[in-house]
Amino acid sequence: MIKKSTSTIEYSENIQISNVRISDRIYELITQEIIEGTIRYGDRLNIKEIAQRLQVSSMPVRDAIKRLEHEGIVVVKPQSTCYVRMPTQKSMIDAFELRYILEISSIEKIYPMVRWEDLKDMKYYLDRMEVLVPSKYHPDTMKEYVKYDQLFHREICVLAGNEYLLRSYKYATLHLNISLTFNAGAEPDMQQVESDHRLIFKYLNKNSEQCVAVLRQHLNICKRNMISGEVFKSLPV
Repeated sequence: MIKKSTSTIEYSENIQISNVRISDRIYELITQEIIEGTIRYGDRLNIKEIAQRLQVSSMPVRDAIKRLEHEGIVVVKPQSTCYVRMPTQKSMIDAFELRYILEISSIEKIYPMVRWEDLKDMKYYLDRMEVLVPSKYHPDTMKEYVKYDQLFHREICVLAGNEYLLRSYKYATLHLNISLTFNAGAEPDMQQVESDHRLIFKYLNKNSEQCVAVLRQHLNICKRNMISGEVFKSLPV
């Protein structure tokens, strides 16, 4: 069985957590909300509101925001005004190319040796998408669908079992989450997207190299849809 890689922070509730550990956890929560699209690019982040929501002091929230600023995820202006950096056309393309390299590298590594037991989480995400996928693109169902789409693709990298690769994948999706890929681009053919996911899973389960070709095609279509959309074209170069 493949040993999965994870990037989550774990701690015992019985141990007193230092401010540094709390700031790490807050960083993880904020980045996950950005990746899922709950926090959108351009949104303002209010330190006091985040501290109140998480029932912590403002200090670890400020530390988490500083880390996000250092990584180029947020912009902090005078008087503590902070907002999530809007992408440019170049940053979206660069982030998508990194995502492409990481997913293809991961699937090439795992397909010869992956077993059914390793694919149970991917199967769950796939089943959830099948329930949610509309016969025609509909914004009301997209948020939940996109969540499982992101988890499905991330699972390919998780199965590669490489912590550094998974961190790089998270960095790419911070700068280009799947929600933005859908919403900035041309309207996707949801039935084709679902078919691609099913084929990727099918060929992985058979240890077939065909999963690599399907993923390549799928990602190339995603990129083509992204750059042909009006939202993408409206972004600064």
